[in-house]
Parts: sequence; structure tokens; C-alpha cells
Amino acid sequence: MSDLQRRSTRLTLLLAATAGLVACGSLNSASNSIAGVVTPYKMDIVQGNFVSKEQAAAVQPGMSRTQVRDILGTPLLTSIFHADRWDYVFTFKRQGLEPQARKVTVFFKGDALERIEADALPTEAEFVASLGSGRKSG
Repeated sequence: MSDLQRRSTRLTLLLAATAGLVACGSLNSASNSIAGVVTPYKMDIVQGNFVSKEQAAAVQPGMSRTQVRDILGTPLLTSIFHADRWDYVFTFKRQGLEPQARKVTVFFKGDALERIEADALPTEAEFVASLGSGRKSG
């Protein structure tokens, strides 16, 4: 092989390697831009009992445990150490939105409702309207 052929072969290999590296760099940049546009789906996570403002207003002192259960549903948390207390906890996590968390605690004296303590609760209409907000159509 002559000296000119060797130089030509080296130059060809050098150009091929450079072209390969440039192609890899542009491919990496293209894949990064695609990855920035495409986001994975994250499921909505709903846990606990949703209690609306209307339900909390319907519960009145003196009601029996059965009547309270009929209105609010079965409590998420009951404890043998706090037999006169029911806790209704609700959490709602959605992609791209702040998680919602609410707590309603019902206190009994014997079988009769003594009092109810609750976070700020939405009405049923407000909660249903919030389900559609933050959704992308299509």
C-alpha cells in the first residue's frame, strides 16, 4: 500500500468516525426533545371517604351511629382505643395538580352523636366541577 493510499484510508476512517459521533449527538438531542414533549400517564389516586358540605350539614347532634353511617358512609378509621370517634379521611392525587386532603372527625357519647369536626369541605357541585379541571382534552 502506498503512502497516499494509507493517508486516504486514514482520512476516510476519520471522517466516518466524526460523522458517526455527530449523528449520535444529534440523535441524542432529538430523543431528549421528544422525551420533553411526551410525559407518562399517571393515574388519579383517590383514597378514603369523600364527605361533602351537604352531608356534613345533614349530620346533627343526637343522631345515632346508624343514622350517621347512613349519611356519611362507613368511616375509614375506627379504633378500639377511641371507640367514640370515627375518622373520615379523603385524599385525591392527580397529575399536574396539588393533592387534596380532607378530614372529618365525628365524636359520639354512647350511641348519640356529640359533635363533628371537619376541614373546609366543598359542596358536591364544587367537587364534581373540580374533577374536570386540569384535564387535557383529546
